[in-house]
Amino acid sequence: MIANILNLTLTNFFNILPILVIAVIASQFANSFIPKGKIKNIVKEDTKNIAKASAIGIATPGPLLVFLPFLRTLRNKGLPISIVVAFMTGQALIGPMRLFLEVGYFGIMFFVYRVIIAFLTAIGIAICFKFLGKVIKF
Repeated sequence: MIANILNLTLTNFFNILPILVIAVIASQFANSFIPKGKIKNIVKEDTKNIAKASAIGIATPGPLLVFLPFLRTLRNKGLPISIVVAFMTGQALIGPMRLFLEVGYFGIMFFVYRVIIAFLTAIGIAICFKFLGKVIKF
């Protein structure tokens, strides 16, 4: 049993590894060419940008793991924590690859309601982090 779990885990890890390596390279590329503080001037910490980050997170396929290096680089370059949290929450709750599976099992309206609830949840959590960021240094 343990050998099967370890085998499955290692297989999944090695399947994701090439994408993770590309993400780390892209992250370092962005780190080299984006000046510190530049992102903060471009992406304001407002509800409109939080909503955009939530929607992009929901629409982005693949595991969150591959986006983390790039998000960390953007965060170090000045991306507000609320925008990072909005993307991460939306991406973790919904993914476009789930559409066909969930619609097949539960119907289209189930998926539509899940997307709406995930979108509002991502915005709500990001707004909480926006206010938390004024009290706590992340």
